Amino acid sequence: MKKLIVAFVAVVLILTLIATGCAQKPEAREITVGNKNFTEQYIVGQLMKQLLEENGFKVNLFADLSTMALREGMESGDIDICADYTGTAWMVHLGHEYTPGIDNNKLYTMVKEEEAGKGFAWLDPMWNNNTYAMACWSEFAEKNNLTTLSDLAALYRASDGKINTFIDFEYSTRPDGLPALEKYYNFEVSEETLKTGAPGTSLLALEQRQTDVIMVFGTDPLIAKHGWHVFPDDRSFFPPYDLTPYVREEVLDMYPEIEDILNTLVATFPGGGKTATPAIVAEGQRVWQELNARVDIDKLEPDEMAREYLLSHGLVK
Repeated sequence: MKKLIVAFVAVVLILTLIATGCAQKPEAREITVGNKNFTEQYIVGQLMKQLLEENGFKVNLFADLSTMALREGMESGDIDICADYTGTAWMVHLGHEYTPGIDNNKLYTMVKEEEAGKGFAWLDPMWNNNTYAMACWSEFAEKNNLTTLSDLAALYRASDGKINTFIDFEYSTRPDGLPALEKYYNFEVSEETLKTGAPGTSLLALEQRQTDVIMVFGTDPLIAKHGWHVFPDDRSFFPPYDLTPYVREEVLDMYPEIEDILNTLVATFPGGGKTATPAIVAEGQRVWQELNARVDIDKLEPDEMAREYLLSHGLVK
């Protein structure tokens, strides 16, 4: 009888230990992050991946995707989290025509509200506005007392459009390209002084001082390298393209802590979690110009760049 009691107690103890072990076993939190196929996207993909891993998630990273492949992954559920641009979401994913005059805050709000109806939660934006812009050497801006695009437009009018200008060929034909910009800001570039070329040739032309004004993207790394002056779009002609993490809502329902984790990352960038202003957007562009330059010019790998950034802001150990 004593042996039976001892055996019974042993069995109960074993079962208790098993049950306790099962109760204490951490829940497997596995998610998938996606990013596109250019420098800024490689960096933001690594920033999100490494920060989520620091907070206990097992993260699968799908990198090097096209815009459409990334969106299809989000819609199919193969990807849980990514960071995309408000302008891309509004015009490409949601199929709207862009109307000039919509600022960063308004476009973000419109995207966030419409995407919620499609099962996507857009978190706080990074306000880096990687959109088209016009730029020049800082000496040219200082010499002509130029700050904004309105100032540049006034100089074109005063000069009969004869300012050496270089843009990508595509930008000369896009519906939101140079002809529309000229009409919106009431100026015209003289055909005598306008050059077009393949992507990147305008950057080279300005770098070699073969032109005065060029088309750039807001976070091009050469802007940071040379300290070029980027003309603020003071009348909101260009569609805002603010980099913003977004999550499938069913994933966020399962792991609501993801919102705080990624918003904490966004808060390290200028104006993160706040309303955008022209100054915040300009500073956000400068930060991302520098991050992109660390990869494209200093030849740091995106994962190294991300680790360096997260360490410097105390987000990882």
